[in-house]
Amino acid sequence: MSSSAATALPSSHALAPGVYAYDMEALPWRETPRGTAREKAVRRDDEAGLFLGLLAFDPLSRSGVHQHLATATSYFLAGSLTDFQGTTGEGAVGINLAGAAHDAVSYPGALLVSRLEGPVIIPDGGLAIHPHAKADALRRANPETPPDLCVVLDQTLSVPTRFGGVARKALFDYAGTGDDRRLCNLNLWPQCPPLRVKHTAITDFFILAGDLLVDDKPVSGPAFVLIEPGAEVTLASRFGCSLLAWAEGPAHCVESGAELYGFARR
Repeated sequence: MSSSAATALPSSHALAPGVYAYDMEALPWRETPRGTAREKAVRRDDEAGLFLGLLAFDPLSRSGVHQHLATATSYFLAGSLTDFQGTTGEGAVGINLAGAAHDAVSYPGALLVSRLEGPVIIPDGGLAIHPHAKADALRRANPETPPDLCVVLDQTLSVPTRFGGVARKALFDYAGTGDDRRLCNLNLWPQCPPLRVKHTAITDFFILAGDLLVDDKPVSGPAFVLIEPGAEVTLASRFGCSLLAWAEGPAHCVESGAELYGFARR
């Protein structure tokens, strides 16, 4: 399901037509149903199960038993979560495929950047951290489906792009999900040449560190930048920038046609 079905929440700052920034330091925390975790959402659609934002777990807290009916991805900013498969922790991307079901425990506490692309269900009478989760019977047609795939950011190969001063790490290509999307890490070196890029689909950034110039307007981490389909923006950095990018479609350089997020040529 396209994230264009979910409306961006207020308290954003327009950087350019169709481009919005959210300073995560400024947004308040909101309690989740279990009471042992909090969230800061910048996009949500409870009916469709779409969510983009931060999730924070207390130490020695559970997620509650739940099942993902669509792809969910989370980057661990701090801490860890343990389920029956193992432990995923700081600096890693945890990927939940459709059908994945688990109950995760955070022993040290955890802070995640999360993007949920469809509904979550919980057993009747249960509670889960996801505010939009709905009570229903778990659908275990494929119990062998692993609850998590884990990709460690610092262990992922960095490759140059056709954009000067920009390197990319491919984190997830959505193969087997039915969607042609990309999750990647972009690293912009200080004073890299400006990139004039046109986006074909919803694209979400989370700035991990450094500064990103969007049409010469500075955004510093921790922050989200949300880009709507058709938006054309110039990206640059003064002091260097590391960001996560979820792209639901390609984005091309206006001058050269080079693609930014790792989609294959067509």
